[in-house]
Order: sequence, then C-alpha cells, then structure tokens
Amino acid sequence: MMRNRYLKQLIGAAVALLISGGVFSAPPTPAGVIAFAPIYLTESAGAKLAQAMFSYQGQTYEVTLDGLGVGGAVAINVTVTGEVYGLNNVADLAGIFVTELADDPAPAASSEDLWLFKDGGVSIRLQTDNPEVAIAPGGDAVTVRFGSGE
Repeated sequence: MMRNRYLKQLIGAAVALLISGGVFSAPPTPAGVIAFAPIYLTESAGAKLAQAMFSYQGQTYEVTLDGLGVGGAVAINVTVTGEVYGLNNVADLAGIFVTELADDPAPAASSEDLWLFKDGGVSIRLQTDNPEVAIAPGGDAVTVRFGSGE
C-alpha cells in the first residue's frame, strides 16, 4: 500500500516535470535580423527582393539575396524582414539556402512566412508585414552574398 502511494507520487512528479518543460521553454533567439527597404508594389507581377541590411552583434552589413520576390497585391506597401538563427560567425551567412518548400509542388511555394535553410544549421525566417502579400522563391535555392550585388 505504501509502495503504491510513492509510485503514484513519483509518476505525478515526472508528468509535472515533463509538462513544465514544454510550457516554460523559451523560443530560440535570432542571432541577427535582415531588413529590406519598404516596397510599394505597382505591378501585379510583384517585385524582386534583393538588397537588404543585415544586423549582427551591433554591426550592420549590406547583403544581397538572389532568388526571392514578393507579390499578390497591387498599390500596396510591404516591408519584408528576416530573423537569422544558428549563426555563430557573420561569414556563415553567405552561401546557398534552400526553401522549406523545395520539395513542395509549385503552387504551394509562396507564403507571407518563408523559411530558408543552409548547411551548418543556419536558417532564415522571412516575413511580410501584410497578409495580402506573399514571399515567393524563384526556385529551390536562394543565394546570400555580402555587398550590394551590383
């Protein structure tokens, strides 16, 4: 009888610990932020996303992202920002990223919230500030380079 009571208490404590671990775990903190200049969409075809500013550890860098566009509405302002995760060295941002939608059929490859992934654990979450506008990759890969790309 006494053994059953302790076993129930032990199981109850284990369940409470598991539940509290999920409730109190904080979301990951971005290592840096990418900000594109606000875009005014004038054509139904949308606009190319390319030049942005990347803020990392108190420094700001000019970056170019090739292979992205925004669209979905005309005569509307949109701002696109990105959170960068898993970055330990600023140089690790440069390179080829694949979209989360790389294996999805083409009609699904558009969203106002798009994730990009790179070898080494670096990822970028891009978002628009307007749900009428979608971010769309031009293909399965997006290239990030430092500089203006001109």
